[in-house]
Amino acid sequence: AHHALARRAAAQSIVLLKNENGLLPLAKGEKVAVIGDFAQTPRYQGAGSSAVNALQVDTLLDSIKADDSGITFVGYASGFDRQGAADAEKLEEAVALAKKADTVLLCLGLDELRESEGLDRADMKLAENQLELLAAVAAANPNVVVLLSAGSSLESGWVKDCKALVYGCLGGQAGAGALVEV
Repeated sequence: AHHALARRAAAQSIVLLKNENGLLPLAKGEKVAVIGDFAQTPRYQGAGSSAVNALQVDTLLDSIKADDSGITFVGYASGFDRQGAADAEKLEEAVALAKKADTVLLCLGLDELRESEGLDRADMKLAENQLELLAAVAAANPNVVVLLSAGSSLESGWVKDCKALVYGCLGGQAGAGALVEV
């Protein structure tokens, strides 16, 4: 019951910021690739003293695989190193996967080191490796939906590279399942 309540709260907190040409909602039979480290290891809460031990945490990857809406899951690639290091192999794997899909769900956001208590951010940007991934994936497949996980403001010059942008914020333990539902 608590997880269901958490999912309802997360779903009501999700904000659709961009949806060119009605890309969302995804259509039945649509081939979907999931890319981005946050799909497998969600950023669902703050860091430091705000961190809690959730009894159950949804992942976007598991939620997509369990989804019964009729979309076709074509694969997952992590796409980037969570801590910001360049990784050409992960980028290449993500681009190859994007070419196999009708639509790409690209999970981007601020990692725990960029957004934590007791420190000031040096800038308001997504990590450079995530921006490079977005540009490369969009060049391979223009139907990119960015699912953004962050608890604070970001510069948004990169929004031009995606057709849809969904702000999931830090959606809590059921946030990923709520994103799939929405």
